Amino acid sequence: MHDGVPILRPSEAAQLLGVRLSKLRRLEASGRLVTVRTLGGHRRYRQDDVEALGRWLARQTAA
Repeated sequence: MHDGVPILRPSEAAQLLGVRLSKLRRLEASGRLVTVRTLGGHRRYRQDDVEALGRWLARQTAA
């Protein structure tokens, strides 16, 4: 956990969003998703950030 918020691995975040890992990385590269780096340099995502991105993606597809 990071500040009390669950932290997700890339595969978990992609599954929660219903996207592939390559799409998740593109969303990160575009600035839509912020990564948290572990001490070992691994990417992790805050669950609340992933959920907010999911809501944004849903609005984009509905429009």
